[in-house]
Amino acid sequence: MFGRIIKSSLYLLVFLLPLFLLPFSFEVYEFSKQYLIFFLVSISLLAWLAKMVFIDKEIRIRRTPLDVLVFVFLLVAVISVIFSVDKGSSLFGFYGRFSNGLISLLSLGTLYFLIVNNTSSIRKSTSAEVSEDRQETGDSEGTPSLLFTPESLLKPFLLSVSFVILIAYFSIFGIWGKIPTTLPQLMLQRTFNTISGSLEGLAVFLSIITVLLVGRILSRDNKKGPGLVFYYLTLAASLILLLIINFNPAWIILLVSLILFLIFAFASRIFRENVNRLLIPIFLIIIATTFLFLDDISQFTGIRLPKEQVLEQGISWGTAFGSATESLKNAFLGSGLGTWHYDFSKFKSGEFNTKPWWQIRFDRSGSHFSEIFATTGFLGILSYSGLILMFFLVSWVFRKNLMVLPYMMTLIALLVGQFVYYQNTVLAFSFWFILGLGVISLQHPTRSLKRISFKDFPEMSLVFSTLLILFSLTVFVGYYFLARDYLADVSYANAQRAPLLEERVALLEKAAILNPKSSTYKIVLARVYLFQLTEEAAKPQAEQDAVKIRDLMAQAIDQSTKAIEISPNSVAAWETQGMIYRDIQFFVQGATEWGIKSFEEAIKLESKNPILYTELGKLYLNLEDFERAKSSFVKAKEVKPDYIDALIQEALVYEREGDLDTAISKIEESVIAYPLNTETKFHLGRLYFNSGRVDEAILQFENIVRLNLNHSNALYSLGIAYTDKGNKEKAISAFEKVLELNPGNQDVINKLEELRKEPTE
Repeated sequence: MFGRIIKSSLYLLVFLLPLFLLPFSFEVYEFSKQYLIFFLVSISLLAWLAKMVFIDKEIRIRRTPLDVLVFVFLLVAVISVIFSVDKGSSLFGFYGRFSNGLISLLSLGTLYFLIVNNTSSIRKSTSAEVSEDRQETGDSEGTPSLLFTPESLLKPFLLSVSFVILIAYFSIFGIWGKIPTTLPQLMLQRTFNTISGSLEGLAVFLSIITVLLVGRILSRDNKKGPGLVFYYLTLAASLILLLIINFNPAWIILLVSLILFLIFAFASRIFRENVNRLLIPIFLIIIATTFLFLDDISQFTGIRLPKEQVLEQGISWGTAFGSATESLKNAFLGSGLGTWHYDFSKFKSGEFNTKPWWQIRFDRSGSHFSEIFATTGFLGILSYSGLILMFFLVSWVFRKNLMVLPYMMTLIALLVGQFVYYQNTVLAFSFWFILGLGVISLQHPTRSLKRISFKDFPEMSLVFSTLLILFSLTVFVGYYFLARDYLADVSYANAQRAPLLEERVALLEKAAILNPKSSTYKIVLARVYLFQLTEEAAKPQAEQDAVKIRDLMAQAIDQSTKAIEISPNSVAAWETQGMIYRDIQFFVQGATEWGIKSFEEAIKLESKNPILYTELGKLYLNLEDFERAKSSFVKAKEVKPDYIDALIQEALVYEREGDLDTAISKIEESVIAYPLNTETKFHLGRLYFNSGRVDEAILQFENIVRLNLNHSNALYSLGIAYTDKGNKEKAISAFEKVLELNPGNQDVINKLEELRKEPTE
């Protein structure tokens, strides 16, 4: 029975993982796959342990050359979590990504050991070998305990990949939308696939699969049949998809891994009897080289697809070195597994602010290796590299064995991929899966067994049985909490789709209650409370509900404070609290000072963010602390010289000080530098008007309206300026346009009534 549970669980995992996703949670890819891995791996592990404890009465561990290094890497990860700057993200993975936490890593490490201990060599067993296996296992039923072969595990995986490819074609060519059935909106997107939220992630995966298929074709000893046809068809379908997506890192993976394979093949001469087999990898190398230098092939294919923005390698490694050199602890253990979001915010270079996407807080590196370095330090990168090096050293010893060839080639592709792309759940699974199959294919190193028999010691049997029961209870308790967390995310996802604000708030509150350890839910809930507060405060004073305003302020502050308590090193949490205090400063005495403290804490965690400095400066400006306000705006300009808001706010400080000439000079410089920016023009026009230069003010406001016909502030200011110049008709026209854009605005209505009452000159 236990053997059947192990087989069913692992076969399901291998087949389902590339395809599995559920549209109920907010993040449908990584979240669903992580749950699948944890559930099926834990079921397999419990069944394997139960079989040894209750049936075999013997603990048997198959030893491999990689065991110690795998344990060392996992141990380093555990220690890094203990000293992490964000233990929640280190344990469960950063929200929205999930694949970079300790639970995920331990689940995949367990999968590796399950494969190694339940898989035998693919070679045909003689009767003597079968007898040896049976004697080796001590199975009372006389059946071998080894449940899989590499071939039997690889078949469902590649079958699953064929469905992945088919689904991607359906998405790219819009076939899902033509099916007369209501499908989730997600499936109607042209980028939909079951591997990743982007086609770039799919391309990286397919480049690795292409290498695996080449390895399988080359290692078949000229055997023909349906299997070989399937490999060729899947290879062709995968290659065409790679051509359509045309993602450079995918071509790099294919190119580098196949070149390294050819070097290995020529050095070992394993194909000297049939060297023409190498024409397949040579052909693919030519294809990869050609398309690597073609930036846009949509002009040939006619297919234009959205592109994922991947963090550049230079910024990724710069961030990693910044993290590793911050302290002695970080040098050895990094900032903590799963904390790239923290490292990026704190250690990103100023160069990043020159990019169009400078406001994005990347939660993943552009290179998995740089992320390992940043989050687990030198110990993490050394133990991981040692693990990989050991596999290739042992593979070189057994290089004449064609069985190991596909796994060695695929592992090379996976490693190249980890240098040029981040790691998602499917890529992480593929690494540990291929590593396990590769070790098994080496045959001899996996034959060694470590036994602890307690057949003659019932007391020891009782001890192991008790430990297994306790471990099982722990796993089942974990199921309960994970189920609760999943329901929390379902509520969070439903909140994003809720049409009514009240319904959205109720669902967010439910999510925060179901998963009280999530700072993300509390941050979002605090911002929604703040939005409600802003709406209520915007009403005419006679219609405002003072009790509701007070309650919303208290709730927003409470949720942001709890978020900070959960994640004290979260920039988003401190920024949210700063926003709340900023917006309630005119309601609550002392809120401005608390807002300043919040933004200062946020700046400690993200010193290259001009928005934080600017918001801090605005609060100092409200306190009329002009020197500190200027200093904050200057720092904002230092980290991003073209940040318009900081340029405007610096001029406003001089205006508040009464130095209109300097204020105008500052804004004029900005208008010259950024002639299409309407906000700088608006403030320049306003300053001109306040200094009595009305004609110049009108010119600026008219320029703004030519750029943006619906700029309410410019139109309103034009109305004021025209009134000042006595141009009644133009003033009325400007105010009427403002009223169209802002129906019911009493101030505008009053101005129109006054203008219409005045006699025409």
